[in-house]
Amino acid sequence: MSDLKTTYMGLSLKNPIVVASSPLTANIDNLIKCEKAGAAAVVLKSIFEEQINSDALSETTRNAEYLALSDYQEVFNNIAKDYYINQYAELIAEAKKQLSIPVIASINCTHVSTWADFIQRFEAAGADALELNYYPIASDKDVAGKDVEKEAIAFAKAARKATRLPIALKIGYKYSSLANIIKAFADEKIDSLVLFNRFYRPDIDINSEKIVGMSGLSSSSEYSESLRWIALMAAEITSVDFAASTGVHSGSTVIKMLLAGAKVTEVCSEIISRGFDAIPTMLAEINTWMSTKGYNSIADFQGKLAQENMVDGAHWERTQYMKNLQNS
Repeated sequence: MSDLKTTYMGLSLKNPIVVASSPLTANIDNLIKCEKAGAAAVVLKSIFEEQINSDALSETTRNAEYLALSDYQEVFNNIAKDYYINQYAELIAEAKKQLSIPVIASINCTHVSTWADFIQRFEAAGADALELNYYPIASDKDVAGKDVEKEAIAFAKAARKATRLPIALKIGYKYSSLANIIKAFADEKIDSLVLFNRFYRPDIDINSEKIVGMSGLSSSSEYSESLRWIALMAAEITSVDFAASTGVHSGSTVIKMLLAGAKVTEVCSEIISRGFDAIPTMLAEINTWMSTKGYNSIADFQGKLAQENMVDGAHWERTQYMKNLQNS
């Protein structure tokens, strides 16, 4: 049996498979199933500031006739928000009691001040690390790209200042210079970058003429951008750990990400589609490949095909076909 141990953000993991933030990690029963199936760590289902604000507003509206008679409306709104935040903190605390693997809290906020408040509360609840979802939609035509990126770096600085816990930023790839902003995040002492976030994808139902969402599950062909950018950056910027996300549906894809330089892979859609047995299946595939290749540990091949470690790493920068595809 090969040694699948790895490290991620200073955490010792028994293998490189982490269950990503999703409905799979929203309750204790599923979290226990994740560990029993062989997951090395879990990222709890994200807590969304927007959802909390919406739910708190609904509660306030529902009780409006009572609140209108007093000055208690703002206090009630804050209590409603605290209820949801406390629920999440309780999930962290219970997960730490029930699991022996690392528990990573996931936060999706829209304001820097709120991030800082959430971070401190979840650190106190016992989270081993934090995964922060950050990606602004630059839809304001009057805001330049450099200002969007400046704000992102300011956010990373504020997040790092707010906690001593390891911090992972789960980001998108649509920045004017992704390599530069990755370096900037590293300079702010961010511990890990998760490449890449898979965002809500809007669609239109032409019958109802309403906005709807596309499927939230990834396909097995969606890993190429994560693979490319991990390979481009992992051996060049070594002060951060890279985690691969989106399109990780098999043990072979995990192997590819490790060869590119990833420390771990975050898996979600494959487990939702196939069940928790997907985890031991992927681990068995990794073990078989390593035995066939004569690798005793992950460290023996991790980053072997990162750009900086290759004689001809230019392949990772190729974006055009060298010649036209021909029909066979």
